[in-house]
Amino acid sequence: MIKRICDRCNKEIKDNYWTIDIYQHEDNTGRVSTNGSINNIEQNTNKRLNRQKEYCEECIKDIKKTIERCN
Repeated sequence: MIKRICDRCNKEIKDNYWTIDIYQHEDNTGRVSTNGSINNIEQNTNKRLNRQKEYCEECIKDIKKTIERCN
């Protein structure tokens, strides 16, 4: 059994873990920027190599609140 630690609060994750995917999507011309391309490649590489940051449910709820507050 893999012991999972939350990358935000450093507590052990007892149940399911959460990840965050951040991608740049194409504009009206179907293009993404250079920075967007780099980010998307990094995201895909980390996902394939199982190197995504992992979060507990408590932290992911707090992260979502922060993101939603910005809208």
